[in-house]
Amino acid sequence: MRYWLAALVLLTATVTYAQSQLPLRDFGVTWSRGAPKVSFSAKDLADERVRQELSSGLRKRLVVTVGSHLKGSNQRVAQRQFSCDATLDLWDDGYLVRIGQQTERLKTLEQVLNRCLAVEGLFAGEPKSYLPHKGREMYFAVKAEFNPISKKQCSELIRPTSGNDPVGPITVNIVRRRICRSERTIEFRSEYLKVPE
Repeated sequence: MRYWLAALVLLTATVTYAQSQLPLRDFGVTWSRGAPKVSFSAKDLADERVRQELSSGLRKRLVVTVGSHLKGSNQRVAQRQFSCDATLDLWDDGYLVRIGQQTERLKTLEQVLNRCLAVEGLFAGEPKSYLPHKGREMYFAVKAEFNPISKKQCSELIRPTSGNDPVGPITVNIVRRRICRSERTIEFRSEYLKVPE
């Protein structure tokens, strides 16, 4: 029994430590009909190299994931993700931006970054996800990525080895972690806040 209790305390401490390691960022949160609408900026994802690549004329992808988590727990309450494909149109001197099924034409890179990485009033989950947690403390975590590799592409790039070779799966996992990641990623979180009662 003591070992289980010690493991639980260690797990809680580890989760709390991991939460506290994400940098805090200004985060607007308003509640509408029991669901949070979040506003924040992840424009610092676009460092000089990312800006150069976005201006290359090749299609590039920006992905933003917002997750809500209970304080002191690794339990995720809800998650919302969207992607933004941006291509510099060399013939028309502007950018084509695709979000979901919609395509927009924007004139400047700053407009692209504002459209894709300056988030205003994004619903971060359904009201039913927050209903059981009324009055509890939680926070929002954001992961913004430049050119992430999808899980499907990752699986196709690295197929698991067959046979009884014990080193094979370990090697695959190490290589997968290196290959199957974004070209650039930033992560941050909000302050703790309470789910309205």
